[in-house]
Amino acid sequence: MTTDPVCKMEVNPAKAAAQAQYGGQTYYFCSESCHRAFTAEPRRYAGDTHAPSGHAHTQSDSRHRGRC
Repeated sequence: MTTDPVCKMEVNPAKAAAQAQYGGQTYYFCSESCHRAFTAEPRRYAGDTHAPSGHAHTQSDSRHRGRC
């Protein structure tokens, strides 16, 4: 298991919704929306520990239902 860098959910790399390479490391994501957030600002989630990270999951966010 690994941790989605955007929402901090645990992700099984074999079942990840998406993955991305950044800074020589592979990151795995619970959903396409987390992947999009990461690719838009990878430094925010992977490298800059002073930037806010994560996002709230809501019941209306159908992209996450059944995934995380």
